[in-house]
Amino acid sequence: MNLIKINDIKLTMSMLLLKDAFDGFFLEKAEVVTYAKLVLNGRRNKNWYEEENLDKIFNTEFVRWREIKHIFFEYIKGKKTPDIFKISLKADEEIAEIFLKDSGFYEKYVEEKPELHLQLRYEKKELCVVTGIYNSNFTLDKTVENAWDEAVSKWFIKNKISVL
Repeated sequence: MNLIKINDIKLTMSMLLLKDAFDGFFLEKAEVVTYAKLVLNGRRNKNWYEEENLDKIFNTEFVRWREIKHIFFEYIKGKKTPDIFKISLKADEEIAEIFLKDSGFYEKYVEEKPELHLQLRYEKKELCVVTGIYNSNFTLDKTVENAWDEAVSKWFIKNKISVL
């Protein structure tokens, strides 16, 4: 687990809401407090879709960030910033490969199949990203977790986002 403080909030929010930098991630949950609290559960409601199209179009348990970010953006846009927000994202195998392919630990990730998580938190005019993994099997080996933490930090730097 790693905490990354984002110095360039405006650029990061642009990448999150207007560009496609986070679009491939699954949304687990988003919460934002402005004049009221909005909670978005990222779990897909399969009953909403026509049965014959479900497997063809959406074979995932969670919606992708790109499917729902416009709702989040519409809710927060305006002159005032939110009091607080939390967005919990989860990487799929494609994103894991992009982030971990140069780390030397992608093969270990494929073997262990941990869930790779990002949580963006905005509070008191500060934006932080918390990285983490969930491994269904207990392990003392932290190599994949450390590789994920480092890869996310490098990704922010590569995208010219100033971090601490």
